[in-house]
Amino acid sequence: MSSLKNSLHRRTHKERSQLSHRTRLGFLEKHKDYVLRARDYHSKQDRLNLLREKAATRNKDEFYFAMTREKTEGGVHVKDRGNQALPVDIVKVLKTQDENYLRTMRAVGLKKIDRLKSQLTQLADLFKHDPLGEEGDTDDLDEEEVEVLREAGVLPPESKKSRRKSHSKKGKHLMFAEDEAEAKEYAQSTRKGSGSQDDDRMDVTPSEESVDLGWKVPEQSKRKRRKSKASAEEEETALDEASVETAEQAKEHRKRLLKELSARLVRDRHLRYAERELEMQKALMGKGASRKLRGVEKVEGDDDDEDEDEDRPPKKVDEKTWKPRVYKWRVERKR
Repeated sequence: MSSLKNSLHRRTHKERSQLSHRTRLGFLEKHKDYVLRARDYHSKQDRLNLLREKAATRNKDEFYFAMTREKTEGGVHVKDRGNQALPVDIVKVLKTQDENYLRTMRAVGLKKIDRLKSQLTQLADLFKHDPLGEEGDTDDLDEEEVEVLREAGVLPPESKKSRRKSHSKKGKHLMFAEDEAEAKEYAQSTRKGSGSQDDDRMDVTPSEESVDLGWKVPEQSKRKRRKSKASAEEEETALDEASVETAEQAKEHRKRLLKELSARLVRDRHLRYAERELEMQKALMGKGASRKLRGVEKVEGDDDDEDEDEDRPPKKVDEKTWKPRVYKWRVERKR
């Protein structure tokens, strides 16, 4: 009977959904949803009533001796967690361990930075060398990439002359010609070497009138020539596409290396600052009276920078622009 009961068709009861003209009201609440909402509401009301009852029956003269050890901040009771302060010797040992850890992690990071710098210096298309100038041509690189390379030491620092040249506009020498023939003559005169002469010969279109040799030229040879020309053009296009793809891949590889190098440099700077701070804290925790001479100060710009443009980006918060605080210890004779 049980198998027969399960095999019989049963009607599926569907829940009523929200009406189309009442969709703005949201989901249609069912009885089970109402039960959960009512339980939550009544539990909150019970807790509020209990708090009101405690406040009404509170004894204003109530006192416990534990109250003498408690404290409040802004009317709020602050409870001590019971953590005991460590002695100075143990704290110094812990700070030494932290400093050693930072030093080892910084050494690992410096090795990775050196590896990235060697990879970037091995790239042939990193920047083009100018045979007449002292510095390379970095037009293919972005300003951020050039700044990262200079910070890493791959490129030399930017001089004041190069800064002024970069701000000044590059001039172009334009030559005007009366007609196309004169322009071609000027272009041909500027070319040098036998290779350019061969190119000029190749550019000249052969005359349509052929020399009469006394026999007919077979059509197959013309077809073969056309096919050879077409195949040569296809090979040239294929080579151009391959060169473009390799150039794009090299550019992406270079960008990835530069991005990783910039992140490594920022991390190394933060680790250096943290290591210097731990050294200062250890020195302050040592023996001897110390006196603070000056705090963190901002380094003012030199007078030579006034000649440069005022539209430069602001300086970064770095050790070059901010000096750390300085302490002085009393000279004591060691036994």
